[in-house]
Amino acid sequence: MENSKYLFLQITCFILLLSLSSSYAHNKSHESTPPPAGSQAKVDFKGCFNKVYAFGDSDTDTGNAHNLGDLKSFISTLFSHAWSPYCSSENSKLSGYRLSNGRLVIDFLCEALNISHLSAYKGSSANFSGGANFAVAGSTALSSNLFSHFNFTNPLMWKPNPKSILTQIDWFHNFVGERECQGKDEAACKSELGNALFWIGQIGGNDYARLFASSIGLAIANKQFTEHAVNHICTLALGLLDKGAKFLVVQGLPPIGCLPLQLATSPSNDRDQNGCSASANSVIKGHNNLLQKRLDEIRTQYKDSMILYIDFYKAFTTILEKHTQYQFDEPFKACCGVGGGPFNYQPNLLCGAFGTSNCKNSSTHINFDGVHLTENMHLHLFDLFFNQGFCTPSFADLIKKKKGQY
Repeated sequence: MENSKYLFLQITCFILLLSLSSSYAHNKSHESTPPPAGSQAKVDFKGCFNKVYAFGDSDTDTGNAHNLGDLKSFISTLFSHAWSPYCSSENSKLSGYRLSNGRLVIDFLCEALNISHLSAYKGSSANFSGGANFAVAGSTALSSNLFSHFNFTNPLMWKPNPKSILTQIDWFHNFVGERECQGKDEAACKSELGNALFWIGQIGGNDYARLFASSIGLAIANKQFTEHAVNHICTLALGLLDKGAKFLVVQGLPPIGCLPLQLATSPSNDRDQNGCSASANSVIKGHNNLLQKRLDEIRTQYKDSMILYIDFYKAFTTILEKHTQYQFDEPFKACCGVGGGPFNYQPNLLCGAFGTSNCKNSSTHINFDGVHLTENMHLHLFDLFFNQGFCTPSFADLIKKKKGQY
């Protein structure tokens, strides 16, 4: 009985803090197989954008978390070595630090645009000629104060108190004032930013991952939690649009219930038709549905801008359901990890820790380390996002608008 009262108080206090959180808003082993032939003609991106500004979490971060020391010591030590299972040096053209064995979707996008890979904003020798990357691995949509207060930690590679999306907003404003728009008036600054492509990668996945791993877990993964998470993502989108952004791509969340991270800890009777955690994916679907609704509302306010939604969830499950067609032999098992079994994943022994090992051929795995995806999965996702109709409106329409043809 006392435990029930304590849980009720925890939930009540958490919801109260959530209602206050809105006030914070203001301020062979490395080969990638080509995507299967699709029904839509590929879009020629080259020359369409000279600059890209990226935001998000570890699926987009090219070094900010590492440079800030936000990763656990064994991951940071691995990054300092000449070779590590992460961001393998086999790809000699890739600089920075990524939580994958190679390129991310944002890297493939930059290559398609024919601009250099984005440097992390906190990089010591960053080259911002093609834009800048403000994404931080482990970043949350909600205020970091909430996670530290309730000790919603997850035994992954992040330090306990995460950076929130508000940090990325602050970094962007500083970057614009000190570099991109220095010496320019407001109109000239907006014109400059209006020619760039803005990428909001997935944000919110870390909020749910920390929540699912907590003692309260799904008990408070309710509508109000989701509303606050989506509101903070929209705060970022609105801030960019107010600053002059005309071309904005917003990525939804993937099915977290399909990752070893969640599968290894959820009960075996909690499975959907794809073998993923049904309860976790139900929460993620609610998040994505609300995000799309809010983006529709924002489009009515900014009719001169093109705001795209990427259906990460549907793209991921499309590959999962047809994984052999995409030449994936392992739909769930992590390439790098320990423990074997269906997931090769243990939360306290992540890729790089003593006793873990790397698979011989990462291109046959969807998942790299139990939490993050392989380069080959990022390649297939890129193709589905931008060439196969998993972007609404289509990226082809965005290109037409940029060229004045829409």
